[in-house]
Amino acid sequence: MKRMIVLAVAAAVATVHVEALYAEVTPYIDAADMPNLIKCLPAPPDTLSPDFNYDLTQYIWGKQQRNDPERAAIARRDAVSKYINVLAEFSIPFGLTITPTETPEIWKLLETSLVTVNQMSKAAKNYYDRPRPFVRFHEHMLTYQAEEDEEKQALEGSYPSGHTLRSWTAALLLSEIAPSRADTILARGYMCGESRVIVGAHWQTDVDASRLGAVIGYMRLQTSEAFRQQMKKAQQEYAQKTGVEIKPSASDNIVRDSCDYYYTRSEMPDMRKFLPAPPDTMDLKFTRDVMYYYWGKTMRHNTERAEMARRDAEYGIDYICPEFSDAFGLQLSKEGTPEIYKLMLDATSTIDSICYEPKKFYMRKRPFMRMQETSLTPGDEAALSKNGSYPSGHTILGWGSALLLSELNPAKADTLIARGYQYGESRLIVGAHWRSDVDAGRLAASVAYARLHNSARFQEQLKKAKEEFRRLTDPTAIRQIKNNNSEFTTDASRAAVYDLQGRRVDDTARPGIYISNQEKYVVRQ
Repeated sequence: MKRMIVLAVAAAVATVHVEALYAEVTPYIDAADMPNLIKCLPAPPDTLSPDFNYDLTQYIWGKQQRNDPERAAIARRDAVSKYINVLAEFSIPFGLTITPTETPEIWKLLETSLVTVNQMSKAAKNYYDRPRPFVRFHEHMLTYQAEEDEEKQALEGSYPSGHTLRSWTAALLLSEIAPSRADTILARGYMCGESRVIVGAHWQTDVDASRLGAVIGYMRLQTSEAFRQQMKKAQQEYAQKTGVEIKPSASDNIVRDSCDYYYTRSEMPDMRKFLPAPPDTMDLKFTRDVMYYYWGKTMRHNTERAEMARRDAEYGIDYICPEFSDAFGLQLSKEGTPEIYKLMLDATSTIDSICYEPKKFYMRKRPFMRMQETSLTPGDEAALSKNGSYPSGHTILGWGSALLLSELNPAKADTLIARGYQYGESRLIVGAHWRSDVDAGRLAASVAYARLHNSARFQEQLKKAKEEFRRLTDPTAIRQIKNNNSEFTTDASRAAVYDLQGRRVDDTARPGIYISNQEKYVVRQ
């Protein structure tokens, strides 16, 4: 109690100073260069959608939560949008009071990052202009200044939730600064989003989409050198003030033949501590799961989409590479892009490890088992029946891959994220997973992806992958000019030759730009 009073006083003292600074903050990345949530995430649900039924039941749930005085008080505090208040709520799980004066480096990182990521919400809010719950039902919100808040927020679209976007981004950033406290930080970040449903300011689908938007923004931050340098300063400040430093992974000393994990399972965040358990059959959320099961079955009538779902049912980086190559803008393979391939292999293997314990712990029955019907991939059913449904491992692989590839090629982030989202939806169409399995899979992948950035080995391999990508795609990175085909084939006779799209080329008689041995060549007649 005493700690909370101290935090409240600190927040009040700093508020005036902080608000004066907001307008002066220069984002790490301009709004025009941030991912477009309209392009990479689905639109808010229509009133005839299964998801709108979900929104309605969650709105009722939120009103019921107001009967709990403690939870209602948290929701009211979470409704305050000032950064000083938002970050004060994280001070206890973070283990350090966050203010501009006490933690200037951490504050600078968080404030600038939140300003940067928050830019993404404006276009989507204006484009969809979705009415908020309290507007649709002509009821009051649960906030300290309800009438004032309602008048302002009624003029602003509900989708996505800006509060959730900021709080989940803050949770990811703080988890990177203090990975040993990630579980409690993420639990508080998740609670902030649910608070928006409780106060009646947002629909549940607004909140769910915003958590995905937050990690998309977090991914884009990682491409900024200024952000990476400030993150180092923030981590150093945290270590100096708490005496807690980021420890090297135990996996650094483990030699493996297949892939090099960046972290062991025990070093990854435990999603059982910050995400809800899968819904029981008595839970109204299970109704949504069943409705989406039948939605998935109807999608099988779409031949093209069903075929994509079958392809997405294959597991592993060797299946991911060809499926994501078009969206990435370069043919990905072990032979053609070895550094990117190694990054993807090691990183996705590490990301996937976050689901091992939850799957075993919950051992949830899959849809085709519960419904006693055949899935779209009957040959996989025997193996899948022995493996828990929650969370979806395929979704973790697809969403994690999309984030990794987007960090390498942010110009293609919109199409990559959209493909990563589809990868998870394929699990519903196949009948291998429930909707809640897929939703949890994306959040688990987001958290695991953030954890990777604490690894020095990951950062080293990421640098190699970026250099390879630059070398293969930069039209100015010509290593040699060949005057004729015979001169080119003499030098490159022992290596495969590719065009700029990453396609194998057998005949280099035509003038053009070719890739061989990870170098570019120009052939002129």
